[in-house]
Amino acid sequence: MKKRICSYDTTEVPADSYTLTEEEGDIYLCNPRCLCLWAVQRATRSNLVEVHRGRLLVMTTPEGEKRRFEGIVELAQWATAKVIGTAENEWLRNGQVLT
Repeated sequence: MKKRICSYDTTEVPADSYTLTEEEGDIYLCNPRCLCLWAVQRATRSNLVEVHRGRLLVMTTPEGEKRRFEGIVELAQWATAKVIGTAENEWLRNGQVLT
């Protein structure tokens, strides 16, 4: 069986983790903290090409919810709100819930 490695912590990812799907493949992240740090670092990169900044991302949560984000900034805002925000944080409405 192929091991899934967290793109931030570089440790093996448990089955109930966050998965991001983009054009180039899947990205696995252990928990909301790793998701937030990975997304914020990527979104704030000064050399990030606009094509990559606006790339469509589909996230699957540990609970199985799927959400589509129109770019890394939208995902970074959602992930930050998930980690440090409250349930009323407007950024938690980022992305489109997929059924």
